[in-house]
Amino acid sequence: MKSSAKTAASVLPYLWAAIFIVFVWQMAVVFTQAHVALLPPPLLTAKTFAEMVINGQLFVHAGASLGRVVSAWLLSAAIAIPLGLAMGRWRRFEHLVDPVVELFRPISPLAWIPLAILWFGIGETGKIFIIFIATFFPILLNTVSGVKGVDPVLIRAGQVLGCDNDRALFRKVILPAAMPTIVVGLRISFGTGWAAIIAAELVAAQVGLGYLIADGMEVLRSDLVLVGMVAIGILGVLIDAVFRTINDRFSWGT
Repeated sequence: MKSSAKTAASVLPYLWAAIFIVFVWQMAVVFTQAHVALLPPPLLTAKTFAEMVINGQLFVHAGASLGRVVSAWLLSAAIAIPLGLAMGRWRRFEHLVDPVVELFRPISPLAWIPLAILWFGIGETGKIFIIFIATFFPILLNTVSGVKGVDPVLIRAGQVLGCDNDRALFRKVILPAAMPTIVVGLRISFGTGWAAIIAAELVAAQVGLGYLIADGMEVLRSDLVLVGMVAIGILGVLIDAVFRTINDRFSWGT
């Protein structure tokens, strides 16, 4: 009973937000008298959304986008977490690597699109590369921050209680203590990757939510554009809810 009430309480703000957005949207349609090709009413967009759900097209596009983001995100995590652990633990290594990170970090994923096409062509690899750029740095920086934030008392206690080498210390003390911050980095990273899917799917995609939005713009179907945007928003909220649950699981020690 308590879990149901908690779920309802967490869903209610999103429901109110959706109602407010639809209300403002409908008022904009009424007062601007915009052509349906420029600003379709919410009812028409909802009809298009329902049609794409029924015929399965929306699931195909969402699945393709989600697969690209997950692939790039997992690759980022596999590289950024070990690198961040090393940077956070060994100051000399951090001084060596950090300038390189800071030089590349401000460059937008959009700026990498031409090089992605030249290096990887128009296949899946180029799209995953662009999302990788967007997801890598949040994981890396949060991992470094998590390791540096470990209480020195915990490290000394671990050494006293038998962690007589760096490997054991990492496994039993540093990684568990840094895990809440790392999970936050993974959550932020997935969000940035999900936001970058539009840019990634500009690289000659034939399927995906970014492709759906771009295709809707080309054929002057703003309802398709809005369906793609709504799908990205809904999936983003659902994915973030999963990360919040995981984050709560790892926050017991904080």
